[in-house]
Amino acid sequence: MKISTTPLSVKNIEEYALNMRKKFNISLDTFFPVVEILEKLNNSGYFNFVICEKEQMLDKYAYYNVNDNTIYVREDVYNECLDGVYRSNFTLAHEYFHYIQAKELKFDFIEVEDCKSYCDIEWQANEFAAQLLIPSYALNLEPEEIAKRYHVSLEAAAYRKLKERNRQK
Repeated sequence: MKISTTPLSVKNIEEYALNMRKKFNISLDTFFPVVEILEKLNNSGYFNFVICEKEQMLDKYAYYNVNDNTIYVREDVYNECLDGVYRSNFTLAHEYFHYIQAKELKFDFIEVEDCKSYCDIEWQANEFAAQLLIPSYALNLEPEEIAKRYHVSLEAAAYRKLKERNRQK
């Protein structure tokens, strides 16, 4: 089963990501401090940000619960972000978009057998995380430079470049 919602294009999602950078005054040539922003939003009452022990989360790294407006994050994932294991930044940015979908954009969600990717909440959240963490502006850089500058894994940097290149074809 998938969860379908309001359709978004890559361009729409890129605009949301760029607006987030503007909202928090984060320039395009630096990393987006996901943990710092999520903690700030938590402290300002936008949502709850809860760190949980691994055993409590079962097989999930993080998830957003719309019913209690909470982003739950496994403690080891949170610590990885703080310790510079940057693949976890993607996980947190992904969950942040689920909050945006539900509370800021007020999208409706429906369980379906299948849906187009642009209606799939998971595809949208992955695209947002990629756009937020690695702006299109940076895609002319080598993957090693992207990873270093934007605090993402080398795999994420290479994949983002490849995906964008394939879209240009």
